[in-house]
Amino acid sequence: MKMYDLIVAGAGPAGITASVYAARKRMSLLVITRDIGGQAALSGEIENYTGYQFISGPELVAKFEQHLKKYGIELKENEEVKEVEKKDNSILIKTGKGNYEAKTAVIASGKRSRELGVAGEAEFKNRGLTYCATCDGPLFAGKDVAVIGEGIPL
Repeated sequence: MKMYDLIVAGAGPAGITASVYAARKRMSLLVITRDIGGQAALSGEIENYTGYQFISGPELVAKFEQHLKKYGIELKENEEVKEVEKKDNSILIKTGKGNYEAKTAVIASGKRSRELGVAGEAEFKNRGLTYCATCDGPLFAGKDVAVIGEGIPL
C-alpha cells in the first residue's frame, strides 16, 4: 500500500484549499471525495464567495476542478470514507472501494442540508423555503420567518 504524506477527505472549498496548498508544498497527496464542490455543487446561485460577488454553483465547481487539475492532484472521486483509523505512525482511511494510508489526514467532510419531509416542502424549496439561514437570511430582511432545526455535519 502506498504511503501518502497527506490524504484529504472531501473536495468542497475546505478540502480543495487544503489540497492545493499541500500540492504546492510538493507533498504526496490523495483526495478522496464523493463529489467535487460539496454543497456548492448543489447551489444555484452563490453570493459573496471570496473573490466573486456572484457566481453559480456549477461555475464555482468548474473553477475548483480547474484548480485541482492544475496541480495534477490524485483524486478518488465517487468514493466515500467509511472509517478513519489511527495506526502507530500513520492513518488508515477505509472506503467502500479500498484502503489508503497517510502520515496525516485532513477531514473536510462538509455538510448537507437535512430535509424535514413535511407536506409542501418539495413544492416550496427555493421558493421561500431555504436551508441556510446565513446564506439566505438577507433575502428575508424585514419579513416574518421561522427557523427549524440546525445543520448537522456529515
